[in-house]
Amino acid sequence: MNLGLQSRILLVCLALVAGLSALSGRLIYLQWDANAGDSSSSPGRSVKRPLLARNGYIVDRNEEVIARNNPVTTIIVDRKNLADASVVAAGVAHARAVLHEDWPTASEQRRDSILSSIRHQILDVRSDEEIVAQHLSFLASILTPHLEQYPHRDDLLRRIGPVKKGARGEKILAKEIPEEIADKIQAAVKENRIQCLRFEKSYRRIYPNPQLAAHVIGLVNYKGEGVAGIERSMGKYLHGKDGYEITKRDARNLPLGKSSGVVKPPIPGLDVQLSLDLSFQAIVEEELDAGLAFAQSSRGTIVVMEPNTGEILAMASRPTYDLNKREGVDVAGVNFATQAVYEPGSTFKIIATAAAIDAGLANPWTSVFCHNGVCEELSPPVKDYAPFGWLTLQQVLAKSSNIGTYQFAKMLGRERFYDQVGNFGFGKKTQIALGGEQAGLTPRSTNNREFASRCYGYAVNVTPLQVANAYCVLANGGKLMKPLLVKAVMMPNGQRIHTFEPEIVRQVVSPQTARLMRHALATVTQPGGTATKAAVPGFPVAGKTGTAWKVVDGGYDKNRKVASFAGMLPVERPEFVCVVVVDDPTVASISHGGGTIAAPIFSSVSARLAAAMNLKPIRAAVAQN
Repeated sequence: MNLGLQSRILLVCLALVAGLSALSGRLIYLQWDANAGDSSSSPGRSVKRPLLARNGYIVDRNEEVIARNNPVTTIIVDRKNLADASVVAAGVAHARAVLHEDWPTASEQRRDSILSSIRHQILDVRSDEEIVAQHLSFLASILTPHLEQYPHRDDLLRRIGPVKKGARGEKILAKEIPEEIADKIQAAVKENRIQCLRFEKSYRRIYPNPQLAAHVIGLVNYKGEGVAGIERSMGKYLHGKDGYEITKRDARNLPLGKSSGVVKPPIPGLDVQLSLDLSFQAIVEEELDAGLAFAQSSRGTIVVMEPNTGEILAMASRPTYDLNKREGVDVAGVNFATQAVYEPGSTFKIIATAAAIDAGLANPWTSVFCHNGVCEELSPPVKDYAPFGWLTLQQVLAKSSNIGTYQFAKMLGRERFYDQVGNFGFGKKTQIALGGEQAGLTPRSTNNREFASRCYGYAVNVTPLQVANAYCVLANGGKLMKPLLVKAVMMPNGQRIHTFEPEIVRQVVSPQTARLMRHALATVTQPGGTATKAAVPGFPVAGKTGTAWKVVDGGYDKNRKVASFAGMLPVERPEFVCVVVVDDPTVASISHGGGTIAAPIFSSVSARLAAAMNLKPIRAAVAQN
């Protein structure tokens, strides 16, 4: 064969070898890539397991922790390899190796040599069943003292189940073991060469004050993902980004050395700061419970807002649940303040009266005739609870006259009235940073009787938060604010990366109208008004009662009521607005009106909030004549 032909043959062979090598490399890469993405534990494959991210903290306006994370561990046993004598012999060998005369002073290398020698001896002289049984006994002895759910070794062994060749799959032995206990177990397992246990680190969401603001804070699922409340609405910030660990495993599904894998660390979530003040929240929760107990009611809510910024200072709803225990969440999970609608009754009378003043059609001293308690202009007639004659606008509010409110609504006209209902924020979601918020229902009707009903708070559906936000309009000089619940998103080191500023939605009425309305509403809590029990010693209070028949099965049940009070203090420059709603009071000793049921709760809450805010008492407001 000549040299040229030999050269050509050599080149062809080299090309074939190179091509096959490249193809082999590609196949190896594809096999690694496919296995890396496989979360199963199939033997001989690479296994990818998630490393869960730590959720960010939730803190209040003073950075007091509301929600945090506890590191926990899940302990998992590999039942297949637990039955393999060649795998578990190391644990049995260790029990003998520690008795070797050289062991106490031996180096790690020497200890490995001693252990290996004894392991081979055990495998030569003992049966597989004996080795497996002894290792299992050692494993149970190490775990049982640390795991309360297994008071005896036999309890743990029953959980593991029969250990025999052919057993398949992993089994969870214990979940959410506190970090300090898990670390002790893991250290003992490592020291004693116990095999076939895996420790998965994760986090458990913990709420230091689990009874406070449960509906606002919400819940996370087993993956740490928010499913309700702030945990859900701010989940994109709180949840972080999970990482992963890829490990190469041999044919028996055992790790191939310490450096056989790839780790992508998780990125922790960001912290979220709320506008809530936990000290105010505790006051509100205590007084709501006391008020509902007195009223013999199981449902109610209190919302407290800072009127100039729209910040939610406290928000409590009943029934409620414990954030850590979660018992009864399926029944008590509705946030009454934002997810329940009700007919507000007379707290809605601020719309017609404020709009009439703002349009220049009336002032607080404008008088209207109240038809001595029965206005037969409409059918059925509009009625009052008492035979009022001529009343001024502020007397209409103080006495809570339906007919008087209707007279001012007529001055305004249907279209302008309905416009102002929308301008005050009713019939629309407030866009608070909570899921599931209801918009309520305030339909425009050309029917004059329905128009009359709506002007004094019937035939409309609202949420307590909408009412609180509407009263903030009168408290802050006429501006509708977007409720502000989240103040900031922060790095774990406290650095703020996003701040949420107060947002004005619109100017609803003039500052002068808002001031006149506050002074008119102050007469409601003074002698002769419907809410004298809402008074707070040392502070002038402006507000309005609401009493409405409860809607049951599409009709009114006149034996059941929804009682409410919406108010603010001090009158001239209110520091907060507070709305109290009590659903279906049943106490027999008093009437079930807003002035008797809700107003006293407002008084107790407001007195304590004023003290907590260090507000200085001032003289009582004087009615403007």
